[in-house]
Amino acid sequence: MEVWRLITEGCNSASYNMAADAYLLDLAETSDSTPILRLYGWDRPSITIGFHQRLERALRVPQLGDTPVVRRVTGGRALLHDDREITYAVAGDFRRFPMLGQSLHESYHKIAEAIVAFYRGIGWAAHVSRRDDPVPLGRPSAVQKGCYAAVSQHEIVVGRQKIAAGSQRRTRSTLLQHGAIRIAPPQFHPAIVNPPQSEESEQLPEVKERRESLVQILCHALEMTFGIRLESEPFSCPEKTVISMRLEEFKNMNLQ
Repeated sequence: MEVWRLITEGCNSASYNMAADAYLLDLAETSDSTPILRLYGWDRPSITIGFHQRLERALRVPQLGDTPVVRRVTGGRALLHDDREITYAVAGDFRRFPMLGQSLHESYHKIAEAIVAFYRGIGWAAHVSRRDDPVPLGRPSAVQKGCYAAVSQHEIVVGRQKIAAGSQRRTRSTLLQHGAIRIAPPQFHPAIVNPPQSEESEQLPEVKERRESLVQILCHALEMTFGIRLESEPFSCPEKTVISMRLEEFKNMNLQ
């Protein structure tokens, strides 16, 4: 049975979180590291935007207020992160560890299966979307719609409501996928263009488990789906130093 490294962290700044995920991708590319699962939170509501998005097209900048904004190393659209989610990152060398998925399609689907198993473990009737419902980006000058505005293939839904988001970056042999696993209906931010909140948002069952229990259920779902064992190994002091040296790359774009 393969052993993956588990890094469980509390709430950190948006800059730290994206720098840490970028470090995981570098680690997968430059070392003999086993695949890594990182679970973490946010010290305040924060927005991440996709690697290729321009700030003024991703968000209604005048409505940001004091919300931090950072750019992900992965693609996708603007996403609000808060304490109503469990945020995850999976990184590894898919050539050495084929269970990660040899293609974008395979890896998205495998991780989605694990997240669906987590939701079913807490009593939510989640399933993986099989359709592709892309969001028109509008005129070149228009603000692009946010991540929760549409459901694409391999995303997790309850009914027609998207409840988890993920984005991925692949190199020749490694991948990083990170995303948000909602444990409550998503909240909306005025800077992100999203559809009006529907009645379906109120139909999600209440989550009664404590966050620590939810993390355990999620870890078990990943272990069962991938046929692996997770072994806790927090960031070492040297690793934290490397991450801190990269914080400038992921500084709060709202302060520029």
